[in-house]
Amino acid sequence: MGNYLSVDCGGTKTAFLLCGERGEKKAYCVLGPANYMVNGVKCVMDILKDGVERVCGQAGIKREELRSGFIAIAGFGDIPEDMPGLIRQAEELFPGLPLTLGNDTENAMAGSLLLKQGIHVIAGTGSIGLGCGRDGVQVRSGGWHHLFGGDEGSGYWIGCRLIQHFTKQADGREAKTGLYSYLIETFRLKNSEAVLDLVIGEWEGRREKIAALSVHAYELAKRGDACAREIFAEAGYELSLIVRSIYVRGNFDDPLNISYSGGVFKAMEYLRPAFDKALSDIPHRILDPRLSPAAGGIVLALKAAGEELNEERLANLGQCGV
Repeated sequence: MGNYLSVDCGGTKTAFLLCGERGEKKAYCVLGPANYMVNGVKCVMDILKDGVERVCGQAGIKREELRSGFIAIAGFGDIPEDMPGLIRQAEELFPGLPLTLGNDTENAMAGSLLLKQGIHVIAGTGSIGLGCGRDGVQVRSGGWHHLFGGDEGSGYWIGCRLIQHFTKQADGREAKTGLYSYLIETFRLKNSEAVLDLVIGEWEGRREKIAALSVHAYELAKRGDACAREIFAEAGYELSLIVRSIYVRGNFDDPLNISYSGGVFKAMEYLRPAFDKALSDIPHRILDPRLSPAAGGIVLALKAAGEELNEERLANLGQCGV
C-alpha cells in the first residue's frame, strides 16, 4: 500500500496533506508561511521537518512508508542558482525519501486542470501564472518579488492599494469614501497617521498581514465602495496580463482553458468583468478548479510514482476538503 505526500508552501501558510493508495485523506495540517526568499531557507526546512512529522504521526506511519511526495515551494526556480542548494538540503532533511520539489504553480495547476492543457492563475498572498500547452511545454508569467511592485493583482498588491487610497483620502488628494472611515473604525486608529504605526510598527511590514487587508477590500466592495471596486477591477486587468503573456508564448487550443486558485478569487464578481474584457479577443472559458492545490500535489506525487489518476482517486481527492 502506498502513501503519498503533498506539501504546499505559500506566502501565508504551508499545507501538508497525506493520502493513501486510493487517494483517501489520512492526515492534514497547516503551518506558517514558507517562501524561502521571504522567510529564509532555514525557516522552510524547519517547517517541512515539523509538518512531515506531524502528518506521519497523525496517519500512524513512519516517514519511510511514504512512496512518493511533491513539495511545492513558493519561489522555487525563480533564481536557478538557488535550486541545487534547496534540493540538497531537502534530500539531507529526508534521506532516501522519493520527494520531488517544484514551484507552487505546478501543484495548483495539476489540481485545477488535472494535467490537461490550459493556464492556471494564482492570486493569493502573491500572484503568478503557469500554462501548459498542447506540446507539453510550460510557460510562466508574473511572480516577481513584491518589494519592487511585483505580484500584481495579489492579496498583497490589493492591500497596498487599499492603504494608498486611505492615505490619499487622508490628505485630500482624493475624495473620502467609505474606505476611509471603515479602516479608521476597523483598526481603531486614533487618527490617519496611526496607520503607519499599525503597518510598520505593529505588523512590521509583514507581507501576509498586508495581504490580509484584501479581505477588507472585498468587504468594502460588497458595500459598494467605488475605490474598493476599482482596486478589484485593476487586479482583474493585471491578472489578465499574466494570462495573455503566457498565451502568446505557448501553444494552446481554443477555447483557452483558464483556471485559478488563491483567496483573491473569492472576489471573482469584481475581478471578472475587467479580466474578461481584457481577454475578449482570446476565446476562453474560466473553469472552476477540480481539486485544491494541496490535492494537486498528490496528483503529481502519483504521477512521479508511475500511478494513474483513476476515478476512485479523483473522487477521494475531491473529498479531502483542503
